[in-house]
Amino acid sequence: MTKFTDFLSSANIVYSLNASLKELSSFKIGGSAAIICYPDCAEKAAALVKYCNENGMKYMTFGRCSNVLFPDSGLLTPIIKTDKMNSMVFSDGLFCFGAGVMLAKASKYTVDKGYAGMEFAYGIPGSVGGAVYMNAGAYGGEMSQCIEKTEYVDDRGNICVLEQKLHEFGYRHSYFSDKNYIITKTYVSLEKGDRSNSAALIDEFQSARKSKQPLDMPSAGSVFKRPQGYFAGKLIEDSGLKGAFVGGAMVSTKHSGFIVNYDNASERDVRELISVIQNKVMEKYGVLLECELKFIED
Repeated sequence: MTKFTDFLSSANIVYSLNASLKELSSFKIGGSAAIICYPDCAEKAAALVKYCNENGMKYMTFGRCSNVLFPDSGLLTPIIKTDKMNSMVFSDGLFCFGAGVMLAKASKYTVDKGYAGMEFAYGIPGSVGGAVYMNAGAYGGEMSQCIEKTEYVDDRGNICVLEQKLHEFGYRHSYFSDKNYIITKTYVSLEKGDRSNSAALIDEFQSARKSKQPLDMPSAGSVFKRPQGYFAGKLIEDSGLKGAFVGGAMVSTKHSGFIVNYDNASERDVRELISVIQNKVMEKYGVLLECELKFIED
């Protein structure tokens, strides 16, 4: 580890040792991470990937950790986090957001500049990079509708640019979903809009979220993908599982598509509750609920 930290220091990459995953995760679950690295640009991320490759080291990449379940045992694999890639630039009608910019901040920035089309993203937890990775969306909008191109570092340490048509966007899926690449920034193209209309739309979406989602409790958002022809939350509720719990993990009484950490839940609690939900829904409706939540392990 000393050799690695010496490299990080020489490359001017901020890092932390024995960091709490629980504090990083929106679920507030997880042990300790042996080391977390925070490159602030594509060049540093590329140097980090090359170092790991040359030294036979695995690595994991995360944004704001808003849809992941970390293990209680922690992680030994080095983590690369994009939090410090937080630039926001607007030029010639094109927005450029660092991967670590929070979606709410990016959405508000576009509205303040007088552009419309990203209002849907305001209340989605997580970062721009994570949103591109999974084609995040809500209220009829998706990242696929506004992405122009994306800069990323591939698994060989090359800095690359992906044009819009090559993103392979689908439901909660993109070109990046099955790859260990590091999204560093993305370019967004929007139409001119009316600030007051956009602000009203954001308020409308936020009111809907507050009334329907358990925003006052730790969670990872929607646990399951929407099955074709159904709504996961309704299937779970109609299966009599609203308020069901295992240990400190509970199906939200506000929105059954959410599992909340209501009493110091463990990773095992969440996994067992997910299994209960999947088995019950399959038994009653013959529908397999596929997880949107990402399970992380070494």
